[in-house]
Amino acid sequence: MSLMNPDKNNKQLGINEFYDINKFPRTKGIAVLGISMPLIHSKQSSKKCFETEEYLIEKITKSCVGAVFSYSDGLYMNSCEPAYLLKRKFENLMEQHKQAFIRLVSKNVYIIPSAYSFTTWSQMILNCENFTAFFKKIKEIYSKDKLFQKYVELDIKSAGKEINEQTVNYILEEILLDYLVAKMKVRLQNDYIQDKEEWVLNYYHGKPHRSHVYIHQKNLLNLKTKNIYENSWYDALNKKLYEFDRLDIDTFNFQ
Repeated sequence: MSLMNPDKNNKQLGINEFYDINKFPRTKGIAVLGISMPLIHSKQSSKKCFETEEYLIEKITKSCVGAVFSYSDGLYMNSCEPAYLLKRKFENLMEQHKQAFIRLVSKNVYIIPSAYSFTTWSQMILNCENFTAFFKKIKEIYSKDKLFQKYVELDIKSAGKEINEQTVNYILEEILLDYLVAKMKVRLQNDYIQDKEEWVLNYYHGKPHRSHVYIHQKNLLNLKTKNIYENSWYDALNKKLYEFDRLDIDTFNFQ
C-alpha cells in the first residue's frame, strides 16, 4: 500500500521530493507529536494542534491510531535559566494546553478521547531503556564525527543560539529521543492502543534538524525495527512526509 499522494504514485520520487501521506496503515500505530514550549501559544497552540488532528483523522481508514503529545519541558534543562523558574512556567503552560485541547476534543463526536495521551520529556526518557547509555554513546560519536559536528552547529545557528556545551547537549538530546521513538525504543503509554502499536510516526509543525536526518541516515546507534516510519518525519505545517533516505542534507531547504 502506498503511503504517498496517489496522484504522484506513477513516477519515481526524486531527491528532496516529498508529498503528503495518503492514508495511514490499517494496523495499530501511534503518532507522536513533539510540543516545543516556545511554540505553545503560536504554531503549536491547542487550537492549531486540534486543527492538525482533524486533518490527520481523514487519513485513518481503520480506527486503530492513537496519538501521544510529548511536551519538551525537560529538554530546556539544558540551559542556564534557573530550573525552578522553568518548572513553574512550563507546568502552567502544559496544563493549560492539555486542558484546552481536551475541551476541543470533547466537542467533536468523531474523535475518540482515549486515543490521546500526554507525557513530558522526562517521562519519555524514563520510558526508554538505557537512555543514559544511548546519550553517552551519541556524545562519543559526536566528538569524533566532523560531519555530525557540522550539522549540529548549523542547527544551533539556525535557531539563533550560541554554540556551547548547553546548546550542543540540547540538540543531541532532542534528536536522540526522536530517533529512539522512531526506532520504537520508547514505551508510548496510550490507553487506546495499549502497547500494541506496529508503527510509530514522529510528527511536528515544522521540518526536522539536519543532525536529526543525519543520525537516521547513518543509523549511528545501529538500531533496527520493523516500523515503516522509522526513517521518516511528518511535517504537519507543510503537510509533507520527509523520508530520510531521499533527503539530501546539503541541498534540502531546512528553513
